[in-house]
Amino acid sequence: MAEHRRPKKLIFAPGDIETMLSDSAPAAASLIAAATAATVAAADSGTSTPSSATETQLLSHPARAHQFITNPPLTISQMHRTNPLHQFNSWFRDARLSPSSAPETCTLATAEMPSGRVSARIVYLKELDERGWVVYSNWGSRQGKGKQVFGLEGPEEEIGSIPEPDSGCTSAGNKWGALTFSWATVERQVRVEGLLEPLSRQESELYWRTRERGSQIGAWASWQSKVLWETDSIGEPGEEVDGGPDEGGSSCAEIPRDIDETDVEDGRAVLEQRVKEMEARFAGVQEIPLPPFWGGMRLVPESVEFWQGRRSRLHDRFRYVRLAEKWRIQRLSP
Repeated sequence: MAEHRRPKKLIFAPGDIETMLSDSAPAAASLIAAATAATVAAADSGTSTPSSATETQLLSHPARAHQFITNPPLTISQMHRTNPLHQFNSWFRDARLSPSSAPETCTLATAEMPSGRVSARIVYLKELDERGWVVYSNWGSRQGKGKQVFGLEGPEEEIGSIPEPDSGCTSAGNKWGALTFSWATVERQVRVEGLLEPLSRQESELYWRTRERGSQIGAWASWQSKVLWETDSIGEPGEEVDGGPDEGGSSCAEIPRDIDETDVEDGRAVLEQRVKEMEARFAGVQEIPLPPFWGGMRLVPESVEFWQGRRSRLHDRFRYVRLAEKWRIQRLSP
């Protein structure tokens, strides 16, 4: 029987090791540095890491993760008593969150049914109203999140449209979604879970008009998540690589050694050609119309969790849970 091997570790607590180096005695620092070098060498050699010798060296000193010290303790008296959306608005407008930190950045997670396969991507919060959090995107894709949410059917090349709210449209999609906001500078996080519902076309039009023309053209041009090109492998500079466009053809080219040389065709030209086609289509059109497959989606919350960091990982967590028309507030264990 082959010897059991643990999964190879490509990264092993680099942040903890660096923190330890700054606070430990010189002898301990050199020991940990040696252990780190051994871990890297083992990873490069393709062996399972860390070795028992490496583990002994690392575990001889306790790892110290980042300590959260920015905020005072978070107590129930600081939380909005009845509404998590108002609590979120208060945190979102914290003067310590500068515009350059892009606090509107969040992670949207959805899951495809019936497989249950989850995917997540970064999006931007554009609106928060009394009903929930609103993001905008292409939802007609049969390869991306549109299929997950609406269970879209039809030919792969066909771009669909977003169902209108309350249209009575039934689908095999999964309307459950989650948003996560992470604000490292203030050591806070917000998790929102609930049901996704499309905005009306009229509501989406309002935001669409605020987008610059180039972004509107881009929305029309993009077949979101459609494969434009693929290859089985990428070799070293100077080696040949097999690959081809999405249509099934193939090409063989040499990977350039210099970034100033013409690169291998990798499907970008397909997208750029689409952009040119859309620019020609809307040439002379002052107001580019809203694509039927593009628009807003509102996450109507069922639960909202507010997390604030505390030393020794004893974080403060409060969760609002919807009960009919009211919200119950819970303190959660870290």
